[in-house]
Amino acid sequence: MLGAGLGWVAIPHCYAMCGPLHISVCALHREKSLKALSLFNLGRIVGYTLAGFLFGAFGEFIDIGPAHYCCQEGQHPLRGALLSLLFPGVMMFFIAFYAFRRKGLKAPKTSWMSKFFSGGLGKLTAGGVCTSLIPCGMLYAAYAMAVGQGSWWKGGGFMFAFVVTQTFFMQLGISLGRLVDKTWGARFEKAFPWICLIVGTVYILMFVSRLLPNAAG
Repeated sequence: MLGAGLGWVAIPHCYAMCGPLHISVCALHREKSLKALSLFNLGRIVGYTLAGFLFGAFGEFIDIGPAHYCCQEGQHPLRGALLSLLFPGVMMFFIAFYAFRRKGLKAPKTSWMSKFFSGGLGKLTAGGVCTSLIPCGMLYAAYAMAVGQGSWWKGGGFMFAFVVTQTFFMQLGISLGRLVDKTWGARFEKAFPWICLIVGTVYILMFVSRLLPNAAG
């Protein structure tokens, strides 16, 4: 599954960027660290999946909505090209450009979330849901690919597979000790812009392949 594949790819990045969040949760709830970490990650799974439904629905809308209400299929070949494929392609190029320019991905600023970590366990779960809002290049890439799924339930399924895959290894790694060396995280940061370029190119080619038959006809 595509979401699970991206989750695997994201593991080194998540250890480097989001590892401190998980460690903070454990440090602030020493007596219930495993329970606290589990609830925090449960919130992350819920938040990411709900965001996937939203972005998938956006992909479905730009494929069907405008074309259905304002366009004639014969007059607008773009209707048959699945515009949801164009959005992630362009977004991936933008993220790659930013990563090249900044020489890697920057750690997301999460100071505004600190109040959730020291609260009760229910508040901690809400904090996990809010991680779906953190500014993170890898997360933006996942959201762009969720749009490319072209339907709300596929977008939700994509994000669910993505977050469950990397969350499992995050939880395992933090519980048993860091399982990914820092050098792997550094290698991923260098490779990430190129990964985005490749994925973006694939989406653009898929978009063009859908467009050409309509244009020829």
